[in-house]
Amino acid sequence: MLLSASAVALAATLPVTDSISRVIAGAQDGDTVLVPGPGVFRERVVITKSIRLLGTNAPVLNAEGNGTPLSITAPDVEVRGLVLRNSGRDLTTFDSGIMITGDRARVRDCRIASDGFGIYLRAASECALERNEICGSPNLAAAQRGNGLHLWNTKRNRILDNSIHDKRDGMYFSYADHNLIAGNRVWDTRFGIHAMYSHQNRLLTNSLTRNAIGATLMFSRQSLVEGNLVFANRRHGMVLKQVDNSIIAHNVFTGQNRGLFVQQSNQNRFTGNVIATNDIGLYLSNASEQNVFVANAFMRNTDQVWQPPFETDQGRQGPNAFFEGGRGNYWSDYTGTDRNHDGIGDTPYHETDVFGYLLDRHPEARVFALSPAVALLRKGEELMPLLDTIGVTDRAPLMRPAVSGGTFAATIMR
Repeated sequence: MLLSASAVALAATLPVTDSISRVIAGAQDGDTVLVPGPGVFRERVVITKSIRLLGTNAPVLNAEGNGTPLSITAPDVEVRGLVLRNSGRDLTTFDSGIMITGDRARVRDCRIASDGFGIYLRAASECALERNEICGSPNLAAAQRGNGLHLWNTKRNRILDNSIHDKRDGMYFSYADHNLIAGNRVWDTRFGIHAMYSHQNRLLTNSLTRNAIGATLMFSRQSLVEGNLVFANRRHGMVLKQVDNSIIAHNVFTGQNRGLFVQQSNQNRFTGNVIATNDIGLYLSNASEQNVFVANAFMRNTDQVWQPPFETDQGRQGPNAFFEGGRGNYWSDYTGTDRNHDGIGDTPYHETDVFGYLLDRHPEARVFALSPAVALLRKGEELMPLLDTIGVTDRAPLMRPAVSGGTFAATIMR
């Protein structure tokens, strides 16, 4: 305790006049280095001490197109209020706006304009990256840009309220476990969020739009994906490939080619999601088994659920469930009745009916999916099934949506 009090008493506040690196060289652990703005500092800074580097009035650190403007190698460093520009573009040497290799770094309220990686967190843990804006050049091909946030071999970080656009992937996680990723906005990237071999993460209340794919999660387990808004991405809303034992709850997936693409993923729980106005609401590979879909709202998708025809014909070894405890999902194209007014349809919902059978074999027929003729065909199928096909069956379809996805979801459900 006496040591801590002594350290606080000896901590100094050091103003920068002409060189950030020169002031840091003379600083001690615990000191605060103040960088005034709106000046431009043309240097590449390496922080090797546990200090605070604070910018006032948006000072600019400009690497002039070569290397990384700011590297953090010491633990317990705080950086706030800087503008990082013009890093190098050599992704093989990890050129970045900020490179972090020291544990417990805190980077807040910075703007990083870099065609290399934005913030690269490499083998450092328990860091906080909050309220930063990270952008690249929109005129540069996506494959030539670095990722906005890149985390490798790391645990227990907080990624909160960042804005990321015009990068390769907005946020990329590789061997990154136990992270909180919440409140971030990502647009105009390849994958808004891209996670591989990363387990037990929490992805909460992120907004992902105008990307090629909103989020791609691969080879991961025991994650929580909740309250995210995934809309108007060019191909898929969210791809789950070999994702197991995870919860996907209360998200909105709307306005994409495929809202959810689930492949070789097992024992996950999908509940309370709004899956609306996509070409295909849920693409479900039958190599995905023992997943539970309950209390979701499938609304006005051209094709609510699609399964590969060759897998449908083979049948399923470990079937997925679309109802549980006498309760299923809401389907906007369900034509059944509720005579006892308990909120559950009297007859099951069959996604793979006559029209679904035709779609599997003639995808071009999808243009008729919302026509009155198809609605009449499905009504007849409810009364007298014409085909014995394997597909999605919800034995307790909901008569009304049972989700609460916020204002955006409420607008969709009107």
